[in-house]
Amino acid sequence: MRNARDDCGCEPRVEGHRLVVDATDCPKLGRLAASPACRASVVNALVGRPVARVRTRIESETYVHDDGATALLIAAGRFVALAAGHDHALAARTLRDPLGAARAAAGRSGPVAELAAATGLIEGSRRVAGYDDAFGPDYRPTTELNSLTSASAILAMLHDVDSAGDLSPDGLRARYDQRLRSVIEEHGVETVVDEAGVASDPVAALAEDDSPALTLEEAAAILATSETEPDAEAIVLETRDHLLMGMTTAVLDVEAVESGIDGALDAREIQQKIEGRLPMNLDELATIHGYIEERKP
Repeated sequence: MRNARDDCGCEPRVEGHRLVVDATDCPKLGRLAASPACRASVVNALVGRPVARVRTRIESETYVHDDGATALLIAAGRFVALAAGHDHALAARTLRDPLGAARAAAGRSGPVAELAAATGLIEGSRRVAGYDDAFGPDYRPTTELNSLTSASAILAMLHDVDSAGDLSPDGLRARYDQRLRSVIEEHGVETVVDEAGVASDPVAALAEDDSPALTLEEAAAILATSETEPDAEAIVLETRDHLLMGMTTAVLDVEAVESGIDGALDAREIQQKIEGRLPMNLDELATIHGYIEERKP
């Protein structure tokens, strides 16, 4: 890819699970609706970097892009990372023109179209009428600069497990449970049940050092009750994205994963669970996650 900042003075950096774009020295002031170069700076910074929010700083002001704009930018970053090996030109176009790239991908068949759908790029593009709609001048200003937590203050997500490839599925599931348990210990069973909307029995079981049946969505809802975590939907998307990125890094397809996990799930199930078309429980996540991490170079 060409340097996305060649025509832009934006300085993007990741702070915890937020991408903060310093546009003070940018001639376009980081206005994504008007500047393809600014869009390229932001999308390029999101490639391979899971975030939950995108903020633009201009001198003393900070602007928070709404959920639709953020989802489109994150989907574009995911698509660039995964599609570059299939269609370098389209991946490069996505940096500057994610809406046009989404339309082009939607008109195709094969892996590029599948990736555009799986990453949310096509869905995100259909939610907006154009760049003025997605990144218009009404994006929300905020003065909550102190709320931008540092990466060191962010607790680990489900997929952020050290040496995950060296753990058995049971050992990896135990790490997930430990992460969930820390949130429950911090906030209490009743608060987590109320805020997460999860049944009380599995939450209480976790608090008692048990390992109950939980879906990825339920686990994400529990994690999201912590003030330092993004919302549940973002956690789910980041987890799926990590699996997809891991398969790309390890040069694995779903048939190879099926073989590697000894047929515990078939290839079609694996694909549908990673893409979110079938529910995935934490035991299944641990099995798939661990094998992908084990195979990474």
